[in-house]
Amino acid sequence: MGGAAGTGPARYLLLLLLTFGWGSNWPAIKIAVAEMPVWQYRATTALISGAVLLAYAVARGHKLRVPRHQWLPLGFVSFTNVTAWLILIAYGIQLMESGQASLVGFTAPLWVVLLARIVLGERLTPRRLGGLALGMGGILLLLWPSLGSFGDKPAGILLVLAAAVLFGAGTIVTKRVDWALKPVGFAGSHLIIGGIPIAVIAVLSEPFTMHQASTTAWLAVAYTTIVGLILAYFAWFRAVEVFDASVASISTLAVPAFGMLAGAVVLGEPLGWRELTALVLVLSAVGLVVSEPAREKAQAT
Repeated sequence: MGGAAGTGPARYLLLLLLTFGWGSNWPAIKIAVAEMPVWQYRATTALISGAVLLAYAVARGHKLRVPRHQWLPLGFVSFTNVTAWLILIAYGIQLMESGQASLVGFTAPLWVVLLARIVLGERLTPRRLGGLALGMGGILLLLWPSLGSFGDKPAGILLVLAAAVLFGAGTIVTKRVDWALKPVGFAGSHLIIGGIPIAVIAVLSEPFTMHQASTTAWLAVAYTTIVGLILAYFAWFRAVEVFDASVASISTLAVPAFGMLAGAVVLGEPLGWRELTALVLVLSAVGLVVSEPAREKAQAT
């Protein structure tokens, strides 16, 4: 996808940006969808984000032409990672706390690891298995006190879980194709392509009421657009290019832990020893997989 992948320490900044961008985005989503129609909110943020990324790509002189044989996989990734993810998450989060939704959503690494083994032939090294165990253990620790209440909101769980599985499938396709587009152009293109059907459905199904939302809700829209989509989606596709699919995906296990912290700060959601312990576990998981020695990495491919 647009040249050789980076190998220096700077690539780890991608994971930090991704964790911050997606983790802090969950409370913003919760605030926005409380006042705005879901389809209008998602169409606005996706199309603006895509346009900004494409404009930046053009300014940098990047070519945006997509070879004919890559249109089908680009359409698939756009549907799974934008259309389905944005809409399913937005509806699911209306039925759950933002922290709980982020936990279910980021079971995606589990599906990516399994699919990467089946589709890409990536081996499950001891570090990757250990990282997955630590990360999922941290998520389970966070879920434990809410397991009883989860049964009261099965629709929300199913919506967010479906988003996670589809996102995992999209990640595998992203990694499998040798994209002609550079990461910025790729992220922008797939946000536009994935955002168009959302915009069409918004126009056909919802009366426009976004202008009635509060300033707080519009600030949440701006935050989602700039941080949750423009910065984080670029970081994600660049991370998938730089790291193995399993490593990149396991690294996102830090997102729900950060999401819990953000939910506590912004929305007053619970935060205590359980959340902090889970944060240590998932950060340990990320550190374990991203520091994988070259010898183990070679054995995994």
